[in-house]
Amino acid sequence: MHVLLVENHDLDPNTSLLYSLEEGGYEVCLAHTPSSAAQKILSVWPNLIVLNPAHSLNVIDFKEALDKTELGVPCIVVGVETQNQAIPDNSLILIDSGQVQELDQRIQEAAVNQKDRFLRLPTLIIDFQKQTILRGQDQFSLTPKEFKLLKILVDHTNQILKRKTIMKEVWETDYMGDTRTLDVHIRWLREKIEDNPSKPKYLITVRGVGYRFSTDCS
Repeated sequence: MHVLLVENHDLDPNTSLLYSLEEGGYEVCLAHTPSSAAQKILSVWPNLIVLNPAHSLNVIDFKEALDKTELGVPCIVVGVETQNQAIPDNSLILIDSGQVQELDQRIQEAAVNQKDRFLRLPTLIIDFQKQTILRGQDQFSLTPKEFKLLKILVDHTNQILKRKTIMKEVWETDYMGDTRTLDVHIRWLREKIEDNPSKPKYLITVRGVGYRFSTDCS
């Protein structure tokens, strides 16, 4: 579970949530301002955001920055009862400060719908909910057919799928007289997924048989 923690850089270690989250087994990425949080959101695609708005970190400024990213991941705000800040809407999950057990419980609850949303690989992240791909700093949207093709390959990771199987599942046809449309869609996917489409690491051609989605990129 990848968590983006947003809190002031000069926060007292006893007030910071970093240690508690890491002890809970979460992969934590840290940001200190709304703008840096927005940048991290777009470059990391976290499953969840935890906002610890102590001192000068403004919840409203953060919410505006979060909305602009359009990623739509859950956000937990800790300790707003001490901030006297008006919460802009009910899309944020609010808990009292100092409640580490409640924080962990809320993270688990919020993570239910995020569990299978992302597939994280060494050079890219696939967002199955938004049907998009993040490769480096580049974000790509998938067409419905591209997504359906990628999904069936990912669902059978490291297995060879025959061309006939793919055509039936994605294009709903048993006709095998012309499968060039499959090859074209594979090429389009490689342009979005692969660092070097001419030497693919993920979408592997198995000559005379079909294709395989590989996670062995060594």
